[in-house]
Amino acid sequence: MDGFERRKYKRQRIDCDISCVELDSLRKLIYSGNTVNVGQGGLFFETSGVEFEQGDVLRIQLKISPTPGLLEFGGRLRGFVKVLRIGRITDSMEEEDLHSDKVGVAVKFCRPLHLCL
Repeated sequence: MDGFERRKYKRQRIDCDISCVELDSLRKLIYSGNTVNVGQGGLFFETSGVEFEQGDVLRIQLKISPTPGLLEFGGRLRGFVKVLRIGRITDSMEEEDLHSDKVGVAVKFCRPLHLCL
């Protein structure tokens, strides 16, 4: 890797609770996890046990913690995203990590998220 950045928008390290559901799935399972970074065009989050694939559309919800002077009581951001990439995450090369169901999911926003107080 030469360190070339292919993203259109910069990402910021932000840790928020996230929940998502695949729109076209008959089972309507709700997955939860945490964001790793968020930008104007999309985000990357970690979760486990996912069954969606590249190209799937998800409905997501981010829980925003209360922030003095900005969002006093916290809130939620909701919207739709398209899955770009999914990859297994390992914390180390330990044997148990090779069987982990923890994955990282990169998504792009279908349109801007909206705030729900």
